[in-house]
Amino acid sequence: MSRSATNRHSLVDYLKKGYGTLFTPIAKVQVQMPRNQISTYLKKAVKNRYPIVVQVNPTSQSESIVEFSGIAYFSPKSTQIIIKSDLQTITYLINARDIRHIRRQ
Repeated sequence: MSRSATNRHSLVDYLKKGYGTLFTPIAKVQVQMPRNQISTYLKKAVKNRYPIVVQVNPTSQSESIVEFSGIAYFSPKSTQIIIKSDLQTITYLINARDIRHIRRQ
């Protein structure tokens, strides 16, 4: 193998390793849950005040899959879900149709 080919090969390996630290691995992306299962889990989490992690599909505001964690509440005047963080310092508003996956924390 020529010297320039060796240098290019090591450069590609270096870039792959470097970019891997910038982005979350795809292994953390959960499978899309069926709508009725999301609805059931969400109702149970709200009723019992379970701390949950909600994974949201890409939207116009975010181009990647995002996770939010905390206690879920139903919005009294819309179809949005309110998620309050564990320390009650951050509140997230999530559209129910954008939810990809729910799991207990």
